[in-house]
Amino acid sequence: MKSGKFMRKAAIVVFIAMLFMVQAVPGLSYHVSAASLTNGAMISVLDKDGKSVIPLTAVELKKNETAYDVLKEVTSQHHMKLDATYYQKYNGYLVNQIGEASPKGQDYWSFFINGSDSQVGLSSYKVKTGDDLLIKIVSYPEKKNSVIVSAKDKKGSEVIPSTKLSIVDGANAYDALKQAADLNKKTLTAPIDSKYFAFVQNIGDIKLDKNDYWNMSLNGKSMEVGLSSYTLKNGDHLDVNVTNPAGTSESSQNNTNGTTDNGTTGKGTVPAAGFSNSEVSTLIKSSAQYLERQGTEDEFAIMALTKAGAKIPSSYLQSVLKTLKENNGSFRNVTDYERMAIGITAAGKNAANFNGYNLIGKVYSNNRMTNQGINGVVFALLAYDSGNYKLPENAEWSRQKLVQYLVSHQLKDGGWALFGSSPSTDITAMALSSLAPYKSQGNVKNTIQKAVHWLSVTQDKQGGYNSSDNGGDSSETTAQVIIGLASVQISPGSKEFTKPGGNLLKHLAAFNQKDGGYSHLLSDKASDQISTTQALLALTAYQSYLTGKGSVYQFHPSSATSANEAAGNAVSHSASRQGGKLPNTAANDENWLFAGIILILAAAIIYVIVRRRESMK
Repeated sequence: MKSGKFMRKAAIVVFIAMLFMVQAVPGLSYHVSAASLTNGAMISVLDKDGKSVIPLTAVELKKNETAYDVLKEVTSQHHMKLDATYYQKYNGYLVNQIGEASPKGQDYWSFFINGSDSQVGLSSYKVKTGDDLLIKIVSYPEKKNSVIVSAKDKKGSEVIPSTKLSIVDGANAYDALKQAADLNKKTLTAPIDSKYFAFVQNIGDIKLDKNDYWNMSLNGKSMEVGLSSYTLKNGDHLDVNVTNPAGTSESSQNNTNGTTDNGTTGKGTVPAAGFSNSEVSTLIKSSAQYLERQGTEDEFAIMALTKAGAKIPSSYLQSVLKTLKENNGSFRNVTDYERMAIGITAAGKNAANFNGYNLIGKVYSNNRMTNQGINGVVFALLAYDSGNYKLPENAEWSRQKLVQYLVSHQLKDGGWALFGSSPSTDITAMALSSLAPYKSQGNVKNTIQKAVHWLSVTQDKQGGYNSSDNGGDSSETTAQVIIGLASVQISPGSKEFTKPGGNLLKHLAAFNQKDGGYSHLLSDKASDQISTTQALLALTAYQSYLTGKGSVYQFHPSSATSANEAAGNAVSHSASRQGGKLPNTAANDENWLFAGIILILAAAIIYVIVRRRESMK
């Protein structure tokens, strides 16, 4: 009788093990992806120099949890030492050391809530949903930064008037927005995501239509990272406004800025829609000369000047090396490594060993790859392929893993979004550029076709892309689309991209100025350095398309032909899985599978033993 019960238990174990196995089968498994936390808050720790001791971390709050409780939780999560002394008199803990960081001399640990001084200690403060906690070593008086925050609805009406704030040094853009909303008595609805941190859904009671979202701009330029990932500097202006990527302005569509049929704007002399190689060369030369006069040293300008065959500033590499030394080769955002890697490669150096710094290694082993949305993934591929860099087989972020991430995150309409589900023209064009070396792969080919179609149908009648993200119809967006199309060997002057106002090339020409530069908007009267940089990249990308020289982002002589080969060689076991590591939100398939196998084997052994015992009776 006992052996019968034992057998039934063994059968149950086998059944449970099989359930584990089914859960681990791709396509049938239920993965818990990063998502909004029910009672989410955030916490980070900085040392005296403002360097990260504990990176920004999202936590699910327990009932009545204090700031000290949260600190204990995250130090344990990050396997860091927390040394604190309990004082009975104050009924709380005084922090002495976190990780390797501890105050020296007159310095001390200070605690901030949403960028403001806390009026109570860590042990006394009950953390609220949406809070952003910052613990930092400071000196007296604590350094503060003055910033401005403003917000408008879709009609341009003020939701938050320009509000000047004083925030602690080290606070982020979310802290400033939260403070401004509180001061103006506006409810800020911003769930905390386990992966993307604070994500603004609404401010006040503004009614959002389908596809509307709050766009974030810093000092007049759309932010490339989320609010929580940007540390504000003194004098920064955060502007938040409702936008809809599908919306276009009729007035902007009708504004031709004086463009005539032969493509002359009355500002700079530009060729007609044909754009022969010699005509493009003339434009490239004048734009490169403009940038040389400006003495710009950003990575995109270095890429553009290199492709144009122009001289790059001799101080560029020295500046990069200085930045690396000042930060001990460590940066919060993966895009910092990626941009520098591309710039260094464009300047003719090895980004995998630049004065002892391996920036490529910092990319493929990065645990914050997707914290900046699609940007990190896109620029990782561009960085790898900029110099046809070889990756180790155990690379956390192999080429193929990144490619599959982009394919799986393409929206149904064919575009890509930086965050959320609202497609962005600029992000979609950049994704095309990064996928170009892999276009022969079946799934990538279909993905590219969908993206190209979306870019065609969203192009406006004037020939460009009107977006409130960029202040209207910007030259930069048109340039990005030209680069993306040229990278996948599609002419930006083709019928698919020719609208009543002209094709993409002619539209870009409308921004050309007499000094060889390009303006940001058609209505602008002067050249803009960033706009000219993007335009020059677009012109060199189109020339590469005409001459069959491959992607404008590739600088290694053989990279245009061997990127697919490198991708195949770099596929590791981890590459078969999509996406990056998620903080405490997803089960590991291999672990479950292994556990299931062990259980089945154990149950089988038990079954054999019991059967043998029964046969011996």
